[in-house]
Formats: sequence, C-alpha cells, structure tokens
Amino acid sequence: MGTELISIINTKYCKPAPINIKIETDKGVAYINNEVIFRIHEPSFSLEDRRVIYDVSGNPVFTLSKKIISMHDRWRVFKGQSTNSSDLLFSAKRSTFLIPEKKNIDLNVYLAKNTKESVWDFKVCAGAEKRSCDICAHGSSTLLAKMTKNKEAFEVEVQPNVDYGFIVALLTIVDEIKHTESSSTNYNDEVKVAEAALNTISVGANTYNNNNVVTTLDDDTNGESDDW
Repeated sequence: MGTELISIINTKYCKPAPINIKIETDKGVAYINNEVIFRIHEPSFSLEDRRVIYDVSGNPVFTLSKKIISMHDRWRVFKGQSTNSSDLLFSAKRSTFLIPEKKNIDLNVYLAKNTKESVWDFKVCAGAEKRSCDICAHGSSTLLAKMTKNKEAFEVEVQPNVDYGFIVALLTIVDEIKHTESSSTNYNDEVKVAEAALNTISVGANTYNNNNVVTTLDDDTNGESDDW
C-alpha cells in the first residue's frame, strides 16, 4: 500500500513515485536529477535567525524562523516570506531539553492546527554525526524519507505522495541545529584553551613573585648580619 498524500508546503511537491533529492548545505541548494529545485538564503538584516527558501524562479516558498529563547531549539516554518502566526505551517522542536552530551537530534514536529502539541505529528531522528536521518509520521512505521550524508551533500530518498518541500525544510532545520552545536563546541574549546593559558600565566607569575620574596628576604637577612 502506498503512502497517503502528505502535503504540508504545497501539493505540487508530492510526486506519485519515489524521488531522490541532493542537498548541498554549504551552497544552500537542493537538486532533483541535478536540476535546482530550491535555494536557501539567510536575510542580510534580521533580528531573528531566519532562512528563506526560494524556488528556481526566485519565488519565496517558505521561511524558517528560530525562536530566540528556547530550551528545545524550536523552529517555526511559515508560508512564503512571512513570519505571521496566521501563515504558520508547522513547528519543530527537540523531544527533550538541550543536553550537551546528547549528540543525536530528535525532533517532534507539530502542524499549525495542532496547537496543544500533546502528541507530535511527525518525528525526525538524526544520528550523532548527522550522517543519517529518518522521518516518519505519527501512528505509522513507514518512513516518509531517509537521508544519508556523503562528503559533499545530503542524499534523500522521499517516498511517493510525500511533500518533498516539507522534507527539505526539516533537513534544513537539522543542519542548522547541528551547525549551531558545532559552533558552540568550537567556542567552548577556545574558551578552555584561553583559560588554560591564563592559568599557566598566573602560575608563572606567582612563582616569579614568590622567588622574588625569597630573594628579598635573603638580602635583608644578609644585610642585618653585616650590620651586627
């Protein structure tokens, strides 16, 4: 039995046969059969962390916006270039609070109409190194899409009747979260190196000062002996 029609972004992105998509995140481009289908852009001026996805004709298809303060890394996706609540398509957030040691990225996805969010509508499970990712719908064991990563890009197999624009949006969110984690890890490593360097300098300065104190005391003692 085939997958029932799942249209989140646009029905035109639902195809009757499986399709393979290539996403080059560094370039911000998605392809089908080497033909560009989406381009991902970051607005030059924005108070929020946003990404706007355009089709090949340059029309804005959907916008990803990260919530500024969120313990779950919540992202919201809107129609076109909007960020109005009335244009919300869906939101995605981590299934648990942020845990530094937890390298996997598990996202719960909620459609706009699911305001209570008591049960997720879709689930995204990405491996620790972001080299694999499975996407499924609630109540179904059938994968909607499966991603693997090579050196250059994501390779995604999308099942028939599944909105591949929706899949690209989810994988873009996964990539953004992973990129943020990597940047944070690098920053923390730099801080640790700086702290170690400062500690070394501090120890050296203390040793130098202590040696000076000992030398001064010796000089004073010698001076007192000469007076007597």
